Amino acid sequence: MSQFLKSKTLAGLFAIGCLLPLPQTAMAQGPDLPGSADSNGTTGTNSTAGATPLPGLPFFTMPPAAPTAPQALSAPPLSFVDVNSGRFGKLEIDLTDGQFLNGSTDKLHLTAKDMDLTQGELKSLDLELKGAHLNDFIVDKLTLSTQGALNFDTGLLFNQKMLQFRSPAEAQVTALISQDSLNKFLKAPTTLNRLSVTAGQKAAILANLLGAGAGNLGLTMETADISLLNSNKVNISATGKLGLAQLAVPLSAQVESRLFLQDGWVQVGDTKLMTAGQEISPQLSQMLVAKINNLSNLGQKSDDIHFSFTNLKVVPGKQLMVTGTAQVNRLRFGRQS
Repeated sequence: MSQFLKSKTLAGLFAIGCLLPLPQTAMAQGPDLPGSADSNGTTGTNSTAGATPLPGLPFFTMPPAAPTAPQALSAPPLSFVDVNSGRFGKLEIDLTDGQFLNGSTDKLHLTAKDMDLTQGELKSLDLELKGAHLNDFIVDKLTLSTQGALNFDTGLLFNQKMLQFRSPAEAQVTALISQDSLNKFLKAPTTLNRLSVTAGQKAAILANLLGAGAGNLGLTMETADISLLNSNKVNISATGKLGLAQLAVPLSAQVESRLFLQDGWVQVGDTKLMTAGQEISPQLSQMLVAKINNLSNLGQKSDDIHFSFTNLKVVPGKQLMVTGTAQVNRLRFGRQS
């Protein structure tokens, strides 16, 4: 009975082995039996052409895992910074060789605190300019520091590069102007032209210098040089021509004046026009004073910033410094298109 069960079991295993697929190596070259072809293509004596090799026992192994395709690294989407809705606890800008609407600056440092561009609010603004150029006039250093909370128009800031305050910003101001910068301003052709009097103007004061009946005369300034002295005094050496056409005579004079503050602005007064050590024509001195003061009043004509200086200090041969306050309506950071 046990022999019978043993034979049945072997027969069942043989049947299952026939149904299962053979391994690749077995199907390719079969078992290593006598009479099978060797690696050189020769066959044994017991082989029969076309003989089917005996199947081997099944191999119960797991199939190899399919290769995993490499996956691309995922990165967060790149988006632009929406500055229009930005809020900054502190915003600092360092700028070199800045070109603006009506001027330029060699260096600019701006610090804005608690700036909210969505609401158009600003807690404080500190501005420092070095080498600020307004037309031909040069301010070696200008500092401006606002006081109190400010409100501004965000649309104008981004569209027109202009920080427009909804109400004027009160600021403390210090301006330093060197003697060298003053001389560059005086020597500029545009400045000399503004100091001159054209021949077409009615110049009775100049006519008195050459006698009655001289007619309409002109004063042409060719060069000028300024020196800062003690007690807020200045000395201007000027050369030019006085007269009309061929009647013009060379003029070399010294203008002695004093700097002082009036209505919050720097003025020139107590002027004497000297030539060869002698004072000449007080009327001509007054005319030059009026022209010089008109040059210095250019800053008062601006609607962007209104200065009101309260202190003036002159360092002889070096610089003059003024301090005071200002009402700032707007700051422009771009040129008009």
